[in-house]
Amino acid sequence: MKHTPGTWKSEVWDYTLTSPPRKELTITTDKFRIAFLECDFSGNNPFLIPQEEAMANARLIAAAPELAETVHDLLLMLYQYLPASIKLRGGKGTIKKAESLLAKIEGNHE
Repeated sequence: MKHTPGTWKSEVWDYTLTSPPRKELTITTDKFRIAFLECDFSGNNPFLIPQEEAMANARLIAAAPELAETVHDLLLMLYQYLPASIKLRGGKGTIKKAESLLAKIEGNHE
């Protein structure tokens, strides 16, 4: 996978000395800032995502590399241990979804 390596984490950066003071919700590695999400920390801006929802989004984004790796590993395990003749009820569709998700992550989607 070609994404930025390392463990990603979400955190709030508090710029108390800026004018006006502000906070940013960031996704980082030990070395890089991957992204930041605008959110409504004050609860007064109807044009921004509320803080609780934005923080949940940030946690999901930060977990993305581990999620992708886990889906990849689970698919490899399924390919290795499930005979091709086994048809799982609903499983075949789920496997296709996982394969499609990995293709999207790797930039190989249709």
